Amino acid sequence: MDSSERSLNKAGPFRPDINIDIDHLSVTGHVVFAGRDGQVKVQTGGDVAQHTNQTVTVGGVETTPQEFDMMLQCFRNVEDTIKKQDMLPESREAAMHDLQTVEAQLTTPKKPNTRLLLRAAKSLLRFSPALTAAALTLFDQPLVGAIMASAGEVAINFHEAISRNRAKKI
Repeated sequence: MDSSERSLNKAGPFRPDINIDIDHLSVTGHVVFAGRDGQVKVQTGGDVAQHTNQTVTVGGVETTPQEFDMMLQCFRNVEDTIKKQDMLPESREAAMHDLQTVEAQLTTPKKPNTRLLLRAAKSLLRFSPALTAAALTLFDQPLVGAIMASAGEVAINFHEAISRNRAKKI
């Protein structure tokens, strides 16, 4: 029995019945605990700080909760724009339906249905200049671009056309 094994048998700060599964540990202190990233910092005196970064999968793309929240905030902004627009009730209802379809396709854990996503996205851009601007801001989000890229070539082409259109307006 070496000294590290003996120290575990003594009454001390370690409990012998604790088992922590670590997938891997790098020299820089990067640790993966049960599929989640973490950072472990050990300082003089034995203090340990752990920071875990959780990821979420949306549209077939892994991202951070913060990026996902930013995308959701853009959806809320587009929704607010629809509510503020002076348009016929039928047009408002159609715009809300298109927005909900785009949101459903972009927030699902799996890859979006390209046909549904593009039909709703194109339709959303036709109602008013203010709504078009709000929707372009949504489609300009990096996470939306990554999801569109994962959806396939047709979606990528649409996203690039949107980006070019937005660049011309600025």
